[in-house]
Amino acid sequence: MLRPQRGFSLVELMIAALLALIALGALLTVYDTTLRDSLRQLRQARLQQSLRAVLDLAGADLRRAGFRRFDPLTDRPLDNPFQAGANDLRIGAAAGEAAASCITYSYDLDRDGRLGTGRCPRRGCAPGTDADNDERFGLRLRRGTVQMRYGGRDLDCRRGRWQSLTDPDVEITSLRFDLVSRCLALPAGGPCTAARARLLVRQVEIRVGGRLAADPGLAARLQRRVWLRNDRYLPAQAPP
Repeated sequence: MLRPQRGFSLVELMIAALLALIALGALLTVYDTTLRDSLRQLRQARLQQSLRAVLDLAGADLRRAGFRRFDPLTDRPLDNPFQAGANDLRIGAAAGEAAASCITYSYDLDRDGRLGTGRCPRRGCAPGTDADNDERFGLRLRRGTVQMRYGGRDLDCRRGRWQSLTDPDVEITSLRFDLVSRCLALPAGGPCTAARARLLVRQVEIRVGGRLAADPGLAARLQRRVWLRNDRYLPAQAPP
């Protein structure tokens, strides 16, 4: 004998549907939160990578500052045009930017021992220079981007030709260069005074900060100290 089958009531179906909707809503909330966190972590990683790329490029180029190919038997360290006057490493700022947000320097890119200026005046190139290239470089903060110098008449943070290194979606909020020097007397030993020949062992501390243009609340700061491979030689000064 078949027994009558009892199904679900309408109220039970409604309660079951409500519980299913609650569970689905909770699942969607967890999924949305996880997705947002993952997207934010990806953006944070991209920002960190962009800032690290700035430090990598700046560090690799700055290490060469002051380099000159020369013959130690015939050339004097004092005659190095890449460490003389305005061509030596200097820290400044572009117009309207924070102090110490620009650095300029030069090095012997083509290894000919002469400073390339890109163009010489009509009277000809000055001693120790030539016009076959431009070997005066720089890095600066300019309107939310990091720029690198690739040419121009004067080695100056406010003039010359510059190109951006950072992507438009990354806003550079800060860039600072600090020079750290240590003096070594020659010959070794004794105090480091102007009356003795000496070497300046130099490092540059680089600090860079930025944020994503699409998410200004996501920011990061990185720093690195770069050792300049080419020490600066200073001769002894005659007493007054």
